[in-house]
Amino acid sequence: MNNARVPANSDQPIIGVDVGGTKVAAAQVVGQRAQGLVEHPTDLRGPDELLAGIEAAVREIIGEQDAPAAIGVGVPSQIEYATGTVVSSVNIPLGGVKLKDELSKRLGAPVYVDNDANVAALAEAYYAEGTKEGEPVDDVVMFTLGTGVGGGIVIGGQIFRGAHGLGAEMGHMVIRADGPNCPGNCPNRGCLEALCSGTALGRDAAELAKDLPDSALGRRLKEQGEVDGRDVVAEAHDGDPDSLRLLERYAENLGVGISNAINVFEPELIVIGGGLSQAADLFLDRAWEEAGSRALPKLFERVRLSVARAGPQAGVIGAGLLAAQETGAKVDTAGLTASEGIR
Repeated sequence: MNNARVPANSDQPIIGVDVGGTKVAAAQVVGQRAQGLVEHPTDLRGPDELLAGIEAAVREIIGEQDAPAAIGVGVPSQIEYATGTVVSSVNIPLGGVKLKDELSKRLGAPVYVDNDANVAALAEAYYAEGTKEGEPVDDVVMFTLGTGVGGGIVIGGQIFRGAHGLGAEMGHMVIRADGPNCPGNCPNRGCLEALCSGTALGRDAAELAKDLPDSALGRRLKEQGEVDGRDVVAEAHDGDPDSLRLLERYAENLGVGISNAINVFEPELIVIGGGLSQAADLFLDRAWEEAGSRALPKLFERVRLSVARAGPQAGVIGAGLLAAQETGAKVDTAGLTASEGIR
């Protein structure tokens, strides 16, 4: 039974922060919604500048109020969760920074730091269709399909991270032993990121365009000088058979990954998020069909599939929910319903 419900009625705010490669977003998290959202460009000059930017965003929200009850922070990095230390960070200059301690000193409040995909998965657990306000789905596996492939796992209503907080790297499970090299910061080959990322889809599109210069993608390559996953999606929506075949293969590979997650974790819910989820109408049915043909039948018949529902502020909301869970802070949920959008 899940003991990670979000209680109600607090005088001190909970703050959620989502640190990305282009912007830092922060808001007070009330129930399952982000209120008073602020966004600033990410200062990538160095750790000190980035820390100052995070601090400024939080202070802009709390204003003259007392210190918040807690602050949750999601970053696109590997995090040693117990210490809140950034172990590895590719797109933002935080590698080796004891982010939890640094921000707690600056802001005078408990700080909890986690990977951005992990906190997004937590938000999706609370936003799942049919859930009551403040009561998440207990067991969720989320895949985020974008430039790379990430994801998060929620077990018993709480984030699963592995022994030291570095686990749940959903994009790096191998689905084809002799597959292409991973395009990310990973020594693997044939993993989901190598086959189901936007980068991988663009790679396949470029190969097809070169081999078939008279195809729709070939013409785009000639006109634009390059093609990427967005071109595949656009041409597929126009009915281009070559692009549709690329997405068919993409869907089959994704279905293999989904079936692995079902067999290992037996979740209640599989969530598909990230930029490519906006094109889910082109591939998700086929991916689910493939997953169903591979997953153990008694597990598959008990799991649901959903495109991400928490919206563009899932990272902020999930970070705030994490902070609320960790501190036992009481978050006002009066009058809110899970079906309401993010304001």
